[in-house]
Amino acid sequence: MHYAVPALLARANALAAFYTDLHASHRSFQLLEALWPRSLQPGSLRRLLGRRLPPDLPRRLVRDQPLASLTWAHHSERSDALVQQRACHDNFGGAEALYTNFINNDLDVVRLAKDRGMPVVHELIIGADVGRILLEERRRFPGIEPSGEPQQMVEAGIERDRLKWALSDRVLVPSPYCRDSSIALGCDPAKLLVVPYGIPEHWFDLEPAPLPGRVLFVGQVGLRKGSHVLAEACRLLQRRGVDLACRVVGPMLVDVTLPLFEGPTYLGQVPRSQVREEFRRADLLVLPTLADSFGLVHLEAMACGVPVITTHHCGSVVREGLDGFLVPIRDPAALADRIERILGDRQLRARLGASARERALEFSWTHYGERLLAALALP
Repeated sequence: MHYAVPALLARANALAAFYTDLHASHRSFQLLEALWPRSLQPGSLRRLLGRRLPPDLPRRLVRDQPLASLTWAHHSERSDALVQQRACHDNFGGAEALYTNFINNDLDVVRLAKDRGMPVVHELIIGADVGRILLEERRRFPGIEPSGEPQQMVEAGIERDRLKWALSDRVLVPSPYCRDSSIALGCDPAKLLVVPYGIPEHWFDLEPAPLPGRVLFVGQVGLRKGSHVLAEACRLLQRRGVDLACRVVGPMLVDVTLPLFEGPTYLGQVPRSQVREEFRRADLLVLPTLADSFGLVHLEAMACGVPVITTHHCGSVVREGLDGFLVPIRDPAALADRIERILGDRQLRARLGASARERALEFSWTHYGERLLAALALP
């Protein structure tokens, strides 16, 4: 969450070292940003330059490796391994405990920490059953996405999760969905603590100006996020004569010119400033994801007074009928019904939006920090 965790630990005087790949607070990157006009910067560079360390995260505690990370930018596993190797070589910066949020490629690091007598806290950043769900969806829609990991690799990854859970002293998850899916796969419930994420307070400074009928999706465009479900719901609503404009913002992992994705308008990946404007002008946010951890986009929309429709397979703070609606995964008809209901009832939309904004206030970075430190038993 844009370096929220290490910054919170640093403020609590509980951070010995933060190991990461690279950030844009280096002088060389700042000089590059100053000399290269933003309008001419490729998207990958703009995203990198947006990775600025927060002011309350001391640079002396940050251990990154920009040259190696840039060299292996297209090989995330190698880049991750380099981060982990440095942490081990440095004896974890003299830390007394390890906090890790790699998915399941850091088992050797966790073992080393335990061998050295260190308590381990593992943060699960996505539902543990995501591999199985995505494998199933790719079988339902062959050829839409690369085949990805075969079933044997998916099951091997889940087994590594189980081994890491067994070694960890605490397993933090951002949502009840992540907790329940982890338990179903073998995690000890006594180790699990739900710590919902938060968003920076500046999100509450935006002045909403919704355009009636504008439906927004923010995130990767692909099967896991339910982009095909949203597209079919849009086609259903168009056949019903519902007046709506569905805008999809985010990197496209699939060919959106295929009939499966026909319906919305795809904007691609846009600057963060434009994303904020999209939230401000949205009448409704929809995220029909099949597997997620916690919908930060939910909070960002809700902070702007935007109701949300999402699924039970996402760590959402949306309360059914209060801030929006929850629909089953893979159900475009149910999604279309809920969209039509909100867009067609302006009083309902206003009530849901007002409630959503109040609800989002409970999930600021300040509140997230309080929950995280309490889960870690830090003062």
